[in-house]
Amino acid sequence: MNKLFLTFIMFLLLFLASCRQRRPGMSREEAAAELLAQAAEQGARRQQAAATLDTFAADYRPPAGIKHQPTIIRTGAKVLNVPAALKNVRVLKPNALGILSFHPTGYEGYGLGAELSLVDDGWLLTDYEGICLLDKDMKLRKVLFRNDVEISEMKMGNGIGYGIRSKRRLSQVGYDSSTRQLRGLYAGQETEADDRLRYEYAVATLPWDVLAEAAEPWTPDHLPSKLPIGRTQGNAFAVTAGGWLMTEPFSSRLCTFGQKGDTLCRFTVSDAEDYVPTYTYRSGENTDVYYYVGKLRLRMAYDDTVYELMDASTLKAVWRLDFGPLKRPTGKYVVGSLNNSLDGYYLVNSWIETNRYLLVQLSRSYDSPNARTQGTVTLHTLVYDKQTGDFFSLPGKTDKEGRYTYANLPFRVEGKDISLLPSLTAGGRAATLFKGKRLKEMLPDLPLSKQVKDEELVVVRME
Repeated sequence: MNKLFLTFIMFLLLFLASCRQRRPGMSREEAAAELLAQAAEQGARRQQAAATLDTFAADYRPPAGIKHQPTIIRTGAKVLNVPAALKNVRVLKPNALGILSFHPTGYEGYGLGAELSLVDDGWLLTDYEGICLLDKDMKLRKVLFRNDVEISEMKMGNGIGYGIRSKRRLSQVGYDSSTRQLRGLYAGQETEADDRLRYEYAVATLPWDVLAEAAEPWTPDHLPSKLPIGRTQGNAFAVTAGGWLMTEPFSSRLCTFGQKGDTLCRFTVSDAEDYVPTYTYRSGENTDVYYYVGKLRLRMAYDDTVYELMDASTLKAVWRLDFGPLKRPTGKYVVGSLNNSLDGYYLVNSWIETNRYLLVQLSRSYDSPNARTQGTVTLHTLVYDKQTGDFFSLPGKTDKEGRYTYANLPFRVEGKDISLLPSLTAGGRAATLFKGKRLKEMLPDLPLSKQVKDEELVVVRME
């Protein structure tokens, strides 16, 4: 019997020691029997769900071979002139790009690495701590999955930093409407009989309907389907219809896969050399993977082109950053040696696409806390307006101590000017996520600030 199931049973029995938990007229024994029956029913539902999924042994090897030849359509992309945008500096008035709406979720957590996506008649909120289901108004409906992580908060200069200890975690989770399943990357520590740690990496699949109806959040103990893969370090992952897409770390290659891990197609988006690190290395750029109007788009690290996945074997270029005479590093140059100077090189640190705008963050030279303090890095926020075709940058910004920071977007709420920089999208709109206590600090006179809890996560969306 599952260890977690036994723990749950023991918890219920202890909990029933209080007579307050029984319905009027129900004996303690009857209440215990009812809750045991409910727990058994949930266990049976999990087993039934597992029977509908593919299961894989620890030594499973996917079918060999690649089914399709790749097609990469490189023409037709909208070209964005980066040098021109850097010269076209524009001071925005508050609410020039939109107004803010605030959505308290009722979910208390940190919201680190959060992503929001539409699912059925609600929203799927994923972060380091797990998976939540929100209703259409972004109110917490239920916690679906809890990761085995420990997060600590600490002060770092004028801001707040976080320490994360991840034992077993499901990340980069997405919903496949064609199969009504969730899929994500699983990384976990397992203790062997001799007390040595074993690390497990897999693509995990969860049945949506059973998970959404579960009485209690699932945990890593409840993963019914795990397809073993190599280490997940450096992999970008996204769910596709009936499978997934995953990049090969430290390279310009990516693959699409079927549900059994069979390779559907393998793409090489550029002729850049691989840059697998051999020693301590800098993490310069990350691969951007996101959904836009239901289509999967991605920009590989150190590449200037955004592609859309048309089908399992076709990529089409949709955006291209033209840096002109400005210097761009390769992954091999950045990762190859800490002695390789990045002074004067431009790196893409963030790419967010909404229905109306592109929001791009660039750094000139390598960005780090020391570089900001020493003034050896310049940070740029670029905005492209899809309606007007305007591509411009915001004025440079420094904090109270004179260190460079990214320029935020200006807004006015209840007569008070504030600035924010979106970190995700929600339904085609730029958004960010923070705790209620930060909302109270920023906008103490906002009526919502008097109602929201300090630890409650609030979705702030640009309308």
